[in-house]
Amino acid sequence: MLTEERYLALLNEYIARDVPAGSVMDKEVTLNELTKLFHCTERNVKLIVRKLEEEELIVWHPGRGRGNRSRIEFRVPRDEFLLQYAQRLADKSEYRTAFEVLNQYEEDQVVLDQFMKWLNGQFGYSEEENSNSAGCIDLFRLPVYRAPLTLDPANLFHSFDAHLARQIFDRLVQYESDENSKVVPMLAHHWESNDDGTQWVFHLRKGVRFHHKRELTAHDVVFTFNRLRNRSMNEWLLFTMDRVEALNPITVKIVLKQPNWLLPRMLCSACAAILPADLVSEDEEKFWRMPIGTGAFRLTHWSSNLINLSVNTEYFLGRAYLDAVNIVILPEEIPGSSRLRWEKLIDNEARFPSKPEKDWNQIESLGKNCSLISWNRNKPGPQQSLSFRQAVNLIIDRRQLIQDVERGAPARGFLPREERLASSAFRYDRDAALQLLQESGYDGTPLDLITTLHQSEDASWFAEQCASVGINVRINYVTVSECSDEGIGAEADCILTCLAFADDEVCQLETYLQSQSFIYNHMEHNLRRWIFGIAEEILATASIEARSALFQQIEFRLQDEAQFLFLVHRKINTYVHPSIRGIGINRLGWMDFKDIWLTSPICDCDE
Repeated sequence: MLTEERYLALLNEYIARDVPAGSVMDKEVTLNELTKLFHCTERNVKLIVRKLEEEELIVWHPGRGRGNRSRIEFRVPRDEFLLQYAQRLADKSEYRTAFEVLNQYEEDQVVLDQFMKWLNGQFGYSEEENSNSAGCIDLFRLPVYRAPLTLDPANLFHSFDAHLARQIFDRLVQYESDENSKVVPMLAHHWESNDDGTQWVFHLRKGVRFHHKRELTAHDVVFTFNRLRNRSMNEWLLFTMDRVEALNPITVKIVLKQPNWLLPRMLCSACAAILPADLVSEDEEKFWRMPIGTGAFRLTHWSSNLINLSVNTEYFLGRAYLDAVNIVILPEEIPGSSRLRWEKLIDNEARFPSKPEKDWNQIESLGKNCSLISWNRNKPGPQQSLSFRQAVNLIIDRRQLIQDVERGAPARGFLPREERLASSAFRYDRDAALQLLQESGYDGTPLDLITTLHQSEDASWFAEQCASVGINVRINYVTVSECSDEGIGAEADCILTCLAFADDEVCQLETYLQSQSFIYNHMEHNLRRWIFGIAEEILATASIEARSALFQQIEFRLQDEAQFLFLVHRKINTYVHPSIRGIGINRLGWMDFKDIWLTSPICDCDE
């Protein structure tokens, strides 16, 4: 791209940015001036000029005789060139560079808007020529606005990372969140426990193969669980495990230190995905640069700009319809108004209309999620006062938040429940808030809130509500990776985040027990110790109803102590062309790539 960069340098140096369309663009120059611009010799300048002429970007009119200046005629207008340059960078998956070029000058905002419109048209379903064989492949391309921090199941923290891990790896069992809500077989076809839930035996399917063709065995399960328990962010998942052993190549026994009737549910977590023991043991650093599992898709490319998944044609639960998924990683700094979120993807305009018609299917879901404020009770500040935390809760009009910023339903707890969604369950009382604020002795000390750019609209709205009663909120934006850093979480008075609950009970336990999470570290010591005792009681309880009552005990105490300020359960919806089937919203807030298919594929690649 060096030629393009040099042409852009010439435009920036010699051509005004407000030149009317159709105007003649030329400039008198000397070779000496160009040597200074390009920081090279006169000989190299002549080579550069020749290359720019070959690319039909300029016409060079050399000066004749001493004292006569040469003249450059620019053939491509600045806006047109910038847009084409950014598009070429995007075609090479150099998205960040494209945005860096377009963001150099405020005057290029119009070009940036044109580029975003073009780029958004590249996403969705398409049928493309197969570079390796004849015919077409069914490809789904979608944008995200941050790269995954890790694909290592043992260290998963964010929902997007967990979703990707589920495409590449499998677990012993999986949780079906339909009306029956039950644990069903995956890598294990059967399992049983002893009478008190302290010993569990899992029987593996035969013939399941990793992407490098080796057959899965019990040794892989033993290796994975020992690794998960001994040195990982998610070791809490197996804190009741005493040991795990292979009874034979297809049978695994897990012995626990105490009863745990939730173990099968906990093993549905993406954090418990099974790894190939041979490759991880051989060179772990190399393995995580391009990890493999037994999942429906193989990872074939992973860079800061792009993630490519290819179908696992021998997947033991059935081949996916899609041949490939391309996940384009766009800069997190893109303004929200310019972003295309995956749930707004309808389809490629080349095949279907750009707007939904009457016969299009609408998919709508109130997500198993919750946006909230977590108060740091282990740091000095106004948030140490219960009256202060209660006051802030009373000035938040959640229904107004939904109208102004979010789509969804007001939140009173981690998960949406019908009784909580009733209007009477949400109190907004400015006068009571002012009274509590006075009781707290609040002296105007600024409140430091940490969040990500993705939450910027919610954060600004929250700061405005606080300002209306005299609370000064300083918003500090950090990257997603920084937001999960223990040190940064410890420095904040509060953090605004959104939690996704793929599995109701397990994700709630994770929220309370994952010792490296900022939510765990924001709770004061006595509260954490009390919750841990209730968690042990939950695991020892076989009845779902009894466990639910125990979870409610925890939430009631968190509400009484105003540990969290629950905001909104977000709603996700999209329209899908009727020929596209299988698109649904899973409990992580994403679509399951394996389930997407078309009723009538059309391919003219060979014509």
